[in-house]
Amino acid sequence: MQLFIIPLMSALLAWFIAWLWVKLLFSSNGKYLKKEIEAINIDSLFNQDTSRTQFEAVLPTIDAQLDHFFTHKIGEKLPMISMFIGEKTIVQLKAVFIEELSSIFPTLVKSLSTSALQAFSKDLHSKWSPILEARVLKSTRIIRIISFFIGLIWGFIINFLLYQI
Repeated sequence: MQLFIIPLMSALLAWFIAWLWVKLLFSSNGKYLKKEIEAINIDSLFNQDTSRTQFEAVLPTIDAQLDHFFTHKIGEKLPMISMFIGEKTIVQLKAVFIEELSSIFPTLVKSLSTSALQAFSKDLHSKWSPILEARVLKSTRIIRIISFFIGLIWGFIINFLLYQI
């Protein structure tokens, strides 16, 4: 019986340390996570090449929305103007709008990302911390189990060395 006390205590201590690490990461007085989130550099995520690729990915949606706007919405909102707009004008207007949107898209995405990051950082403790903590505890379960077994093996090694002396 006494042979298993040290390994079991060592295993429980290893599991507890892994669990405590996650709890401290999300603790109310631990500002480490908030500081790390605020240190994320948005500029590194959105450069000229990625912005162009992202814009091209949403281009079909923008085109469909502009088409819907010019063919349906503008007639509802401004009936006088809709009488003067034909299919050729709609194609020209869409081209102008898409060109303008492609030039402002990187700035818009960067601004939206920066404000989203600030809002996330501001609401981290009250809104996001409980959600993230539960997900991180669930995803690190295997690490805690591995820590338990490493602690158990370490305890057996210590126990073996103690009885050799």
